[in-house]
Amino acid sequence: MRAALIVFIVALSLAPCFGEQADHQPITVSGCMMSMNGTFRLMTPGQTYVLKGHQSSLFSYNGKLIEVTGTVDANAKPAPGIPIVLHITKIHKLADTCH
Repeated sequence: MRAALIVFIVALSLAPCFGEQADHQPITVSGCMMSMNGTFRLMTPGQTYVLKGHQSSLFSYNGKLIEVTGTVDANAKPAPGIPIVLHITKIHKLADTCH
């Protein structure tokens, strides 16, 4: 009986670690897309995003003003100078140049 109680308590304490899926929030942002050292970045006035997904098509958007829809981890906290990873679900060109 005591062993079963200990197993039950351990299982309850570990459940939050294994039972939750990563929560993603969809966002849409626009800015200038730049390729830097093989990494695609979307530069906005307040934040920089590292773009993931659609890698083969991102080359055609280099240096252009784009709008991107995607998901970020719910735990990602915007901070100056620290890019946020954005998993692309949709990309749209707004202009041929960034100004």
